[in-house]
Amino acid sequence: MKLVSSEDIRKLEYSLEKDYGVPPLLLMENAASFLFSFIKENFDDLNNKRIAILCGPGNNGGDGVALARYLYTNGVKKVTIFSYLWNRKVSDLLKIQLNLLQNLVEIRDLLQNYLELKEYDLIIDGIFGIGLKREIEEDLKRVFKYINGLNKMVISIDVPSGINSDTGEVMGEAIKANYVLTMFLPKIGLFEVEAVDYVGEVIVGNLGIPKEVIENIVESSLNLVDWNFVKDIIRIPSKRVHKGKKGKVLIIGGSFKYTGAPILSALSALRMGAGMVYLAVPEKINMLYRGNYPEIIYISLKDTEGYISYDNLDYLLNIVEDYGIDSIAIGPGIGISEDTKKLVQEFLRKVDKSVVVDADALSFIKDILKEISKKSIVLTPHYGEMSRVTGESVDVIMRKRVELGRLFVKEHQLNLILKGPYSLFFDQEGNVYVNPFANSLLATAGSGDVLTGIIAGLVAQGYTLKEACILGNFVHGYTSVLWKEQKGNIGLKALDIVEMIPYSVEEIIRRKSV
Repeated sequence: MKLVSSEDIRKLEYSLEKDYGVPPLLLMENAASFLFSFIKENFDDLNNKRIAILCGPGNNGGDGVALARYLYTNGVKKVTIFSYLWNRKVSDLLKIQLNLLQNLVEIRDLLQNYLELKEYDLIIDGIFGIGLKREIEEDLKRVFKYINGLNKMVISIDVPSGINSDTGEVMGEAIKANYVLTMFLPKIGLFEVEAVDYVGEVIVGNLGIPKEVIENIVESSLNLVDWNFVKDIIRIPSKRVHKGKKGKVLIIGGSFKYTGAPILSALSALRMGAGMVYLAVPEKINMLYRGNYPEIIYISLKDTEGYISYDNLDYLLNIVEDYGIDSIAIGPGIGISEDTKKLVQEFLRKVDKSVVVDADALSFIKDILKEISKKSIVLTPHYGEMSRVTGESVDVIMRKRVELGRLFVKEHQLNLILKGPYSLFFDQEGNVYVNPFANSLLATAGSGDVLTGIIAGLVAQGYTLKEACILGNFVHGYTSVLWKEQKGNIGLKALDIVEMIPYSVEEIIRRKSV
């Protein structure tokens, strides 16, 4: 599903009217119908619920007024409109909706009466839509803070009021929405880091316009990875497959300082379905694993003061060829040393397999980016690691992650996963794929090592590196949803993520089979 800007939506609405003869008023009516249907299907005993609809002066407010009419004419009488800035210029469509409403619903001024909102069961936010690009007024900030403190059920129309729909920036203050019912296609800003605390579940309504028509008009290289996306990628394993056909993964990592990371990657590759996983770690820490994880094939490496030595280079390259390795992950727990740096750099220059580069190995690649350009490599940094690779500050990367990621990939012709809330995958063709999960449960030590193993495990089974990155990101993210449903909002650790991988995969397969 495409992610779009406010300008994309304006072009879409213009084309629908000019080229397809769809009037804006019809789209507004369809939006109100979409909103009403969602409320009716998801909230019981509507006739006894008090519903407040906050309406601004633009078309977002027009959607809210139309919704009030739909509710009233369907028997929901306890509806009040709280207007904002209607004493100034209002949109033509809002005027039409007010004429249609015929004073059937009480209208009160929001700024003068916002304290009354505590008496309502459901708040519909239709103050600002995709057009907000300025900081909101102080009096409205006060109202938004009050609403957020009520802990009421809030549904925002198109975008939570106060959020810049293009950047996700909070324009002074914003409403925290449990649900965002967005029109046509999801907006870019809904899946940006700054908006994460304000955006609940996002539900898209096509307003009666076929997906094919919308995507024919809208051109966007930004994609939201949803269930349909991953259902098309995932393959149901054959019953006749044997372990050799399920792929061989080589994990290179570990150091005297970091012993846990490589085992997390290895276990994740196995849980993701890889047939055989080889774990190459310093000999001194190899014995820590052997008795505990018999499923893994262990390779002992020479070390220099507890870090993998450069002397292992030819040995590792020979293993890749002689063992028929299908995918490689390098970096988990590898640590920082000059000898290891030389090894990683030379290995990446010479190896001719798909490689996932993670953790401290990312610190070694800045000097060899030109030499490894266009290879089947994916870098998987979090913001701090991306800062070390690019020299940009973490703050700038967080605010401009799409822009900077695109520039980096265009310059260096490598695949990139930028980890964090709504992780991004950038392919070498300039497309961006946004993971729909932003659960803080995944912010735990070892989580990234698990993702590395998942991706390597998928590539080993025959998925392209692009497919593995998109699907792996989704599988990894959905484990946090499963944990939250079963255990709650705390306590997820890396080994738990590993154990949840098959359940995450099974849910995708189940939906594919329906």
